[in-house]
Amino acid sequence: MNWRFCILGEEKFLIHSIKTMPKFEGTPNMNNAELNPNEVGADVGAGKKLEGELTPEELEKLKAEGGQEQVAEEPKLSPEEQLKNLEGEAEAKQEEMTRLSESIEGTKSTLNAAREKLGLPPTEEDPPSVFSEKDKLEKLRAEQEGLDKQKEELISQQEKERLIREEKEKILQEKLDEVFKEFEGLNPRDFESIFKSGKTPEGRNVESKSMGSLDPEMAQSLAKAFKEGIKLLPKILEALPELLKKFDEDLTKEATERVDKKLEEEKAKLEEEQKKEEKPEEPKPEEKPKVPESEIPPGEVKPEVNPIEGGNIESPKA
Repeated sequence: MNWRFCILGEEKFLIHSIKTMPKFEGTPNMNNAELNPNEVGADVGAGKKLEGELTPEELEKLKAEGGQEQVAEEPKLSPEEQLKNLEGEAEAKQEEMTRLSESIEGTKSTLNAAREKLGLPPTEEDPPSVFSEKDKLEKLRAEQEGLDKQKEELISQQEKERLIREEKEKILQEKLDEVFKEFEGLNPRDFESIFKSGKTPEGRNVESKSMGSLDPEMAQSLAKAFKEGIKLLPKILEALPELLKKFDEDLTKEATERVDKKLEEEKAKLEEEQKKEEKPEEPKPEEKPKVPESEIPPGEVKPEVNPIEGGNIESPKA
């Protein structure tokens, strides 16, 4: 074999090997003192040790700081704020719908004017140039209907919440009336003890059939209100603003049940009235009017009267 060809073959092989060899430029130099494996392991171990030495208070602080970095949730809007936002959104959509409607009508008017110049009759068909705007208009109308439905539901919810608030106050007034009746039935000694200390003469809390166990402060305040003749809820709440809060859970439950029952009854009544209005009235059979004998037409035969037996019967004249 020619030695020149052997050298050429080896040279090509070396060039190919260099080109295809993977690069290790990013590989750290393990001889570098800064990246000594022993030192690296020591640093990692020190980090673990440091984390293990943190006190519970420090760990809680780190968690709290991490939580503060998260995006805060948006505050929940009140029903009034939600309704205001819906009304603003509906108004903006209505303005856009008006603009699109005017633009479509303007395009159609321009087209009919051009047809008139050409001697063509006007057309009610929509030109292709307004198809895009009509699609947008239909989409906005559908969105507007959705907003109107949301508004109705929200208003209905607000109305229900208002009814529940009123019912809660009504129930609490009923309970107060019962407490005052119980005060009326007490002997002077027992009532005086509640009035002065908020407790019974035996030192126990007052037990009411309508309001359960009353703490001394509340029992004493109610006894004072009763003695002063203050029996209406608004005045009592001025002296005992926490009264509603104390019984809020039970009052809300009972008031919600009452309101739901009333709403169901009203709904059933309304549906019954609608059914009556939709049901057609059955036509009454027509009664034929009685015609007096004097008004019988000449062509009609007068009904014969049956003769009475034993009476004088005149034979018809020939």
